[in-house]
Amino acid sequence: MDDKTHAPNPDNFRWDNDGTADVLPGTATRPTAGEPLASVIDRAISRRALLKGSAVAGATLVIAPSALLAPSPAVAAPRHRDPGSRLTFETVPPGNEPDIVVPPGYSVDILLRWGDPLTPAAPEFDVDQQSPAAQAQQFGFNADLVLWYPLPRLVARSVGIRGRLGAIANRSLGLLYPRLATQTSRHALVVVNHEYTSGVDMFPGYDSAAPTAEQVRIEIEAHGFSIVELRLGDDGRWRFERGSPFNRRSTGSTPIEIAGPLRGHALMRTSADPDGVEVLGSLNNCAGGKTPWGTILTCEENFDQYFANFAAVTGASRAVSERIPAPDGASERRWEDVVERFDLAKEPNEYNRFGYVVEVDPYDPGTPAKKRTALGRFKHEGAAARIARDGRVAIYSGDDARFEYVYKFVSAGTYDRFDRAANLDLLDRGTLYVARFDVGDVAGDDMGDGVWLELSPDNPVLADWTLEEILLDTRGAADRVGATPMDRPEDVEVSPQTGKVYIALTNNSRRTEPDEANPRIANEHGHIIELVEDDPADLTFRWNILVKCGDPTVAEHDTRFGDIPDPVAAGISPIADPDNLVHDDDGNLWIATDGQYFSGSVGFGQNDGIFAVPVEGTDRGRLRQFLSGVPGGEVCGPEFSGDNKTFFCAIQHPNDGEAFAKLWPTDETRVSKPSLIAVRRNDGRKIGR
Repeated sequence: MDDKTHAPNPDNFRWDNDGTADVLPGTATRPTAGEPLASVIDRAISRRALLKGSAVAGATLVIAPSALLAPSPAVAAPRHRDPGSRLTFETVPPGNEPDIVVPPGYSVDILLRWGDPLTPAAPEFDVDQQSPAAQAQQFGFNADLVLWYPLPRLVARSVGIRGRLGAIANRSLGLLYPRLATQTSRHALVVVNHEYTSGVDMFPGYDSAAPTAEQVRIEIEAHGFSIVELRLGDDGRWRFERGSPFNRRSTGSTPIEIAGPLRGHALMRTSADPDGVEVLGSLNNCAGGKTPWGTILTCEENFDQYFANFAAVTGASRAVSERIPAPDGASERRWEDVVERFDLAKEPNEYNRFGYVVEVDPYDPGTPAKKRTALGRFKHEGAAARIARDGRVAIYSGDDARFEYVYKFVSAGTYDRFDRAANLDLLDRGTLYVARFDVGDVAGDDMGDGVWLELSPDNPVLADWTLEEILLDTRGAADRVGATPMDRPEDVEVSPQTGKVYIALTNNSRRTEPDEANPRIANEHGHIIELVEDDPADLTFRWNILVKCGDPTVAEHDTRFGDIPDPVAAGISPIADPDNLVHDDDGNLWIATDGQYFSGSVGFGQNDGIFAVPVEGTDRGRLRQFLSGVPGGEVCGPEFSGDNKTFFCAIQHPNDGEAFAKLWPTDETRVSKPSLIAVRRNDGRKIGR
């Protein structure tokens, strides 16, 4: 999601940032100043010492899939080499080339494009002959999150025979998944979110002021997510299996169960669903994550844009959405003119049914997706899972808007690797928390302590709230308890080696007062925070700023890159607007950006990309660019295959606003298409070497 400073194109419905939520100022004010190099070096040494001291605690939090076989804490195995030594690829320079650029020795394969048929019965794509029925069977628009899952033969046979996952296969999968998720698999399931649509880049002659009913319904079907099977060939390339029984779409009109504490609640009931138990579709699915039992967590982010006439909403339904309002009048998409449920003057409670984490079982086509309301309602960007010492599961998530918050949910029940079926509803009961980032022993050193504040009626500050009110108005509850407003918290990921939590804070050009965790006024380029807990069920943590993004050659950018005292001499790449994160199996952090071209008051003028940075060892902070995207396109959904020999990501809105005038992929002849790509080394070795 991006925060651009150029004049908006009225026909280009990017909806990438939230202009209605920037109402909370920063907290403690602290002036910043430049430092001499010697001071920086001294501080880097002290920071490294502190972080190494806390690494013992962090090492008890290993949550690599293989470690999930034992929910009790495991100590990371001794390392015989620096994890950053894996990153020997040749740095990709910043640029605005018309096609993807990767280091020498690597190749890019385009696996799926917008409109590709996903089943044998699905029609071939024709940009001039689109229909809602066709789009519901084709790869959706604006690919975002990408998740890779191994496909065991037993599971494939079970679904191939029954059309759904059998009990024996399900139990076996619970035992096999943690191990297989880190190994080579010749068959895999890949999940891809379809965040939003842009009519001007989908339909020739599109009129944003008066979209046709057919166009609106096509756009609804182009949302949601796709689940597809890929097969790894002997040549090291992944290929889409069109005949797989696992292939399916979930769109903006697919029935999804409402689960957790809000199921059946009065504010979840509509005329079409008087029981409040089923909603049509998930919208604005951005990032997400995986559970230890192998299900998908896909997040609804900027859902407010699809609804109209919030001014007509009154009473309790209005009260729970004052902090996350829809447009008071007509929406810019005008879906309400075609589908009544998007008109809040007619269906005021429909709005309350969006803004959740949706759990989906990729291995079972017969099981419906479920909105996990216990995780709260806000603009979820990510959902990273960890297992506590006592077996409970924690889910970390950011709320992607300026001055919003970082959350953690801790389940009431415990993970059971011997009973996968019992885990499937584990996220319906638990406690939601929000983070407060505090100053540490020394102000101004970009590190400190923090507290997880409970969001429940058991917190005396919220004693006059019901749990349901808290889950519907999660932002309001977080305001009340005193959480720290952050600079657009987007993806959150957990290191498979240390259990440390990494938070991408994309930017916040509206910040006028810095605080310890958001130290830059008008934070144009964003930063990444590293959070350390002794156990994911703990209510305290330590934190530090790993990366303060910008161009290291520009002093005014006030950059920081881990423990690197001289980023220019170290060959650090310029980077802005960190969005999505993933770790390789050595624990190095890989970053996808969104909005680099227009980042800041002047702009970087470079395509978005993928960057890799060691977070441990002597090269901690040595960030370098691995991939450069395409003009106008966001690079998102970074993901590795289990053996780390393939790197997946999505190219979203290539040639944004100009999709019919400029073409990508370069072999297209009519329109640019958002796509899923795979990057591989030509020699078949792990990515990064």
